[in-house]
Amino acid sequence: MIETCNKKVDFTCIQHDVGLHLTITHARWLRGSVAHRIRRPEFHQHGGDGNIYRHPLIRYDVSRGCAEIAGLAEGALLLRSIPAFDAFELGKDWLRVRERSVHTGRVTIGPTADLMTYVFQTPYLALNQDNFQNWEGSNEVERKRLLSRIVVGNLLSLSKAIGLHVAERLRAEVDLRPCGFQTLKPGVDLLGFLGSLRTNFQLPERWGIGKSSSRGFGTLIVQES
Repeated sequence: MIETCNKKVDFTCIQHDVGLHLTITHARWLRGSVAHRIRRPEFHQHGGDGNIYRHPLIRYDVSRGCAEIAGLAEGALLLRSIPAFDAFELGKDWLRVRERSVHTGRVTIGPTADLMTYVFQTPYLALNQDNFQNWEGSNEVERKRLLSRIVVGNLLSLSKAIGLHVAERLRAEVDLRPCGFQTLKPGVDLLGFLGSLRTNFQLPERWGIGKSSSRGFGTLIVQES
């Protein structure tokens, strides 16, 4: 019998209908709009010494076309304490919030006895500039192994951020295909992937992993068997 150790944490998701179907570009603008008004570093991943290099506990998602702000653990509690937004500055436009809904509760995160299947709804940014070179020079088998190791590393980073110690050996099987380069900022383009993964780890629905997951990349949903 396999013993697993997981953790229940607070979860909050606030959905905003702004009268426009949003794209992944809007997620970056959404984060900037919120960060301009809420100065806490948890909302923008920047501290006094620069970027905060840990898995974000607040993320901005547009995978359903609306402006969603979601939080885990401390991030969930912070979201519940901020005032409601009546509009967002997204790029050059001010978009008024037509409807707002708040979903709160607790979710289970951590290792599972059985593999779970997830599908990426937005591009997964797995590679940095260094391991992109490794991926590019590898064959198909080696590429899958590299991406599988990176997924496991992402899950361990999330676990660390919520204070969950993972004693079990995590596994990941990936079925991913490149979907083009994604521009994070001028001069910084990372290769995105879409597809699915199977892992013995439970994630909240529509949470994200990988680079710039706080800005809407790497959003996952559970694929029912």
